[in-house]
Amino acid sequence: AKAPYWIAAWKHPYTQALAEVREVRFRVGRTGRVTPVLHVLPVTLDDRRITQVSLGSLARWLKLDIRPGDQVAVSLAGLTIPRLEQVVHRAAERQPVTAPAPGQHHAHSCWQASEGCEDQFIARLTWLSGKQGLALPRTGPGTWRRLVAAGLVTSMTDWLHLDAERLGQVAGISDATAAQLLGSFDQARSRPFAQWLRGLGAPTPTGMQVTGDWLELAARTNLEWQAMPGIGEKRGQQLAGFFATTEVQAIATQLAKAGIDGFRIDRQSIEQ
Repeated sequence: AKAPYWIAAWKHPYTQALAEVREVRFRVGRTGRVTPVLHVLPVTLDDRRITQVSLGSLARWLKLDIRPGDQVAVSLAGLTIPRLEQVVHRAAERQPVTAPAPGQHHAHSCWQASEGCEDQFIARLTWLSGKQGLALPRTGPGTWRRLVAAGLVTSMTDWLHLDAERLGQVAGISDATAAQLLGSFDQARSRPFAQWLRGLGAPTPTGMQVTGDWLELAARTNLEWQAMPGIGEKRGQQLAGFFATTEVQAIATQLAKAGIDGFRIDRQSIEQ
């Protein structure tokens, strides 16, 4: 096939490769950060096969407006991480790409499974069960994705009440895996309050010893948080905001009902 006319104009350094964009996807993390990822036709650079390139931020994708069919120059940052250098050629036909709206995802969006929320909700569950949270065996993103797709997990706490029969009906989960998952979920019930707090994403500074139970922490004002060592104005606002969020308070109520350590709440909110 004859090379396209524009390729002659691309003076490529040997440290770059030309790649065609096949698809643009948007990953949403636990805190609502959106990362656009270009999926490209595989190219080889320094013996590495490159199939995708992260753009870092939604703002960068909006500025560059990269679409499927575009040709981009990629390099390797630190010899390992694929990096976009520039758009070399734009496809004549601009294919539509559906991106999350700026501001659609944030620190307190997607506490439950709903349309447009799958990625962030699964990232929350993965963080909760991961090593920085409850450290539960066999509960990676793939497992959570299956449970969410099956409609068995729609909130941050309902997995605590699953049984072997319902788990066994999920595609891709064997009886043996179901038994292991039930064991993991059971372990969660005895995890310390501080682990639950970190797993739910409370923005406490690393290494900070949390004293007090849920009621005491939720009663603290922004200024009271700021009076503690290592907590500045921004972190104080984040902490006060976390405990004041309606969805987070609802999670605490569910964990109190499940008998999880530290989630003491007043009787009035249980009866409501």
